[in-house]
Amino acid sequence: MTTLRTPTPGLGTPRRWAVFGLGVALLLTGIATSINAGLGVGSWQVLETGLARVTGAGLDLVIFGEAALAILLAWVWLGERPWIATVLLAFGGIGITAALEVVPVPGTVLGQSVQLGAGMVLLAFGVAFYLASDLGASAQDSLFVGIYRKYRLRPAWVRFGVDALVVVLGILLGGQFGVGTFAVTLGVPLLIEPALRIGHRLADTPLPEAMRPAVQDPAVQDPAAAEVTPAAAVETAIADHRC
Repeated sequence: MTTLRTPTPGLGTPRRWAVFGLGVALLLTGIATSINAGLGVGSWQVLETGLARVTGAGLDLVIFGEAALAILLAWVWLGERPWIATVLLAFGGIGITAALEVVPVPGTVLGQSVQLGAGMVLLAFGVAFYLASDLGASAQDSLFVGIYRKYRLRPAWVRFGVDALVVVLGILLGGQFGVGTFAVTLGVPLLIEPALRIGHRLADTPLPEAMRPAVQDPAVQDPAAAEVTPAAAVETAIADHRC
């Protein structure tokens, strides 16, 4: 039976909301920066363009259906129910559109590469910060978060696995992709855990379980202290006999 999980009770502290707002701003700016770099779309966009090509449906309808399916799957399978961020980030397209008007479009390959790298960093820290606020996850990120929480896996590996699977499926369906797609698919997982550590520290929320230091049994922390030598065993036996 799946245990449904609601993020930290309540509507969040001012500290968590501040980290959430910073994360969303970084995320939307990072997406726009990556798009204007012109080196390829993101992982989920590969799948969306592939589904639109195969089904003949409009991209807006495909995105809506994909988001609904992701939320339902995360809820039923992983117990990750929708929360505040799920609703707010559903309108993220408005912020991305506004950012696209501000972020420059580079005219050289070098400029494109630098801008893609900047977008990748912004995207990773944006995702990490808004997730660290524990106010919920977007439709697509709900699968990522639900898997690493439910199965206690490293977020970096889960992020790479989910993004890589989505990219492969999208390519098989004929979706659009570029060199930037592969760069972001590899780069964001490398940055996500350091960014999560900073985000959780800023928001004062607990780290994902797989990222916490292992707690050792005090009795086995010092093997030398736990070891009983033959001489000590004899002395103990003699003392017990005299008693």
